[in-house]
Amino acid sequence: MMEKLDIKLLFVEDDTIIRNVYKQILKQFVKTLYVASDGKEGYDSYLINKPDLIVTDIKMPIMNGLDMINKIREQDKEMRIIIMSAYSESRFFINAIESGVKGFLIKPVETPNLKDVIQEQANDILMEKRLDEEAHKRHQAESERNKGEDLLRALLTTITSFFHDGINDKVLNAVLSLIGDKTNVSRAYIFKVHYDGDKQLISQNNEWVADGITAEIKNPELKNMDMNSDHLLIVKERLSQKQSLLGKPEDFIEPLRSQLIKQSIKSLIIIPIFVKETWWGFVGFDDCYDVRNWTDSEVYSLEMLAIMLGGALYRKKVEDEMTRLNLKLEERVLERTKELELEIVERTNAQMRLKDSEEKYRLIYENANDGIFLLINNVIILINPKVSEILDAPPKNIIGYALGEFVKDEYIEIIKKSFSENSVNKYEVEAQVQLKNEVWLEMKATSIFWEDDPAYLVFVSNITMRKKAEYEVNSLNKNLEIRIEDEIKRVNAQQQLLVQKSKLESIGELSAGLAHEINQPLGGISMGLENIMINLSSDSIDNTYLKTKIDVLFSDIERIKKIIEHVRLFSRDQDSAKVDKFSISDVINNALGLVSKQMRGKNIELITPSMDDGIAIMGNQYRLEQVFLNILSNARYAVQEKEKTISPEKFNKKIDINIHKDNGFAKIIITDNGIGIDNSIISKVFDPFFTTKSEDKGTGLGLSISYGIISEMDGKIDIESKPNEFTKMTIQLPIV
Repeated sequence: MMEKLDIKLLFVEDDTIIRNVYKQILKQFVKTLYVASDGKEGYDSYLINKPDLIVTDIKMPIMNGLDMINKIREQDKEMRIIIMSAYSESRFFINAIESGVKGFLIKPVETPNLKDVIQEQANDILMEKRLDEEAHKRHQAESERNKGEDLLRALLTTITSFFHDGINDKVLNAVLSLIGDKTNVSRAYIFKVHYDGDKQLISQNNEWVADGITAEIKNPELKNMDMNSDHLLIVKERLSQKQSLLGKPEDFIEPLRSQLIKQSIKSLIIIPIFVKETWWGFVGFDDCYDVRNWTDSEVYSLEMLAIMLGGALYRKKVEDEMTRLNLKLEERVLERTKELELEIVERTNAQMRLKDSEEKYRLIYENANDGIFLLINNVIILINPKVSEILDAPPKNIIGYALGEFVKDEYIEIIKKSFSENSVNKYEVEAQVQLKNEVWLEMKATSIFWEDDPAYLVFVSNITMRKKAEYEVNSLNKNLEIRIEDEIKRVNAQQQLLVQKSKLESIGELSAGLAHEINQPLGGISMGLENIMINLSSDSIDNTYLKTKIDVLFSDIERIKKIIEHVRLFSRDQDSAKVDKFSISDVINNALGLVSKQMRGKNIELITPSMDDGIAIMGNQYRLEQVFLNILSNARYAVQEKEKTISPEKFNKKIDINIHKDNGFAKIIITDNGIGIDNSIISKVFDPFFTTKSEDKGTGLGLSISYGIISEMDGKIDIESKPNEFTKMTIQLPIV
């Protein structure tokens, strides 16, 4: 079984069948899959689940795919999104490109193709995650190093204070403040052991607290605590054996546990202080916000602080004894010698720690993921092994040369700019060593001092693969634009053919009505000419009578001419027809003129409104007439189909047309009392080629074309239906 991609994918699709099919497909090669049925649900899922990749449809209820993408872009401009839609109109492609999607797939999508597109995005996502994780680790290491250096400097400052000022409460409080601030703890304190007769007691003597933390220096419970009591005996045993204590309040027994909880302590560390070999007390640090995991470096540093305190206390004790007892000069020299020996040991230890720190820096330098140059006077003095790997050259072919000798001439100015600005920006340059392959480098320079000389540290990364990928993407984008343009032209041509085909189908359906409309004036012409011939044969005709009859005949001829001209204009290709302002009542009347006879012949009651000539709209009136004819044809079919299931005597077939103004829109409502449409398919009626009729009675193009025509006129078309009761089509068009 194929290993699943370790990414989170959100799939947004409103069609239940398609959503379930692709859900099963995607679950086969994606570890974490979220599914949404519309744009709003998809956006909410994005906010909650933060997916790595989104695959979405465009046309969806409530919120469409493009609106969802734009809302997501407000939150995350880099979110990876793939559009998978059955709609290939140019505006969808253009909007998708403007939204910054990573791909546009036309449904149905073959599983291998879908897998390849998602695999490509997953590779990029996982690479970015690995880079982010490595950067986080590097940042964490640098942070720990910086904290260690800060703590080391604080310890050095502490040593200086002890030697310069001696040891007293003021100095101890200053040391606690310095170390507490550098370790970012909530509270730092010193407890001292003292005696009441044979009873060993311990009390808090010094304290520092961070802002917002309650001081405990005056807490009576922290004074004169008996170290031999049950709850403190384990503490005494550990500390008196030079062992530090780390833990949470829960790690201690009552009543010490309750005391710690009362002080809001989440975790603490206690380090014993020894003066010579005598347990003097301890220094402690509390964290009142988090359960802290102390690093080995921090524990070591704090133990060094305890040693320093012990040394300083010991020195103070010696000095006090020297002053108090007025020892002989030889004894004082001996004590001083011992102190110097201690200082030498401490200095030696400090030097060893410094040497260890330098060794750590060297290991980081040599094992860095980036190449590192050290330049003095623009000459490469030192490189790490990564540089040789990137440039595919041994150090002897790099060290001692100017950096510009490996960079193409057109990038020399970029390098100079990087050095002169000491910028935090990164620059891309193309490099080559001798006649080997060219390498693209991402470079950043930082000015430093090296052995008191000004120098530059230059960090470089090999981005050759990324540059090649960018070139390939640009090439693909250019080819994609050409293919999109060709596809748009092809789709437009096909759409025009479908529109024309639908018109011809409408004319075919209306042939009986047209024949009646033409035969009626033809009959009048025939009867009029016959009447004139009869009167001519009887010599009873006069000019007035003849003129009146001829006017009537010409009126019938003009009527036939108008019908033929209207059918000719309606049936021709309207793609290039101009857009005009026209009365919507004229269009309704023209459409009714073509179907009313046919409706009456089928015993269908056609309820028409009183027409308001004041409602005018912009568009192509013949295309709008096609919309009305399509809807009336569907309504006629619906009532006739229902009549088959009900006795004709009990069913009055009706089609009702209502027109009115509504907030700047003309609203046309056409309602029939036919068979209606089931809720399970009503969302598909505007889809191309979707029909409930048999193949010889419909192609499924009528409502799809009608939807497109109304959309072109900046209008809306909606459908409402109840099975076996009614179907209501509502058209809204802006009034001019």
